[in-house]
Amino acid sequence: MLRTVSMERPKAPELIVSVLAAALLVGSVAGLTRSRDGGQAPDAVAGGPSAVEIIDFSFGPKDVSVAVGDTITWTNADSATHTVTGKEGETLKSPDLKTDDTYEVTLEAPGTFEYVCKFHPNMQGTITVEG
Repeated sequence: MLRTVSMERPKAPELIVSVLAAALLVGSVAGLTRSRDGGQAPDAVAGGPSAVEIIDFSFGPKDVSVAVGDTITWTNADSATHTVTGKEGETLKSPDLKTDDTYEVTLEAPGTFEYVCKFHPNMQGTITVEG
């Protein structure tokens, strides 16, 4: 017995749903690299210039260790505007970071610097500068 299968072009809403489903699948696979506690990356990165990505309303990695004189760069890969704002002092004080904006700081003194996003204070991170 011969079966025929109709091959219609998907309508625009069906196509959009298919594209979104594919994007979610890719995002789920990418999520497999997250740490067990749901963070974006390992808890700490040791030494050298460091990159922190702002995505899914979190800083990743959340905790970074660098040496005196190293540069840390934050990149906002999120759709919302965020900041890097020190909990104490003026050491970390970015402007409002829109999607794809970056903020860099070079820390010249040892210490521990805690920071948040001023718009989303549940977003927190720590930079440990070792001398």
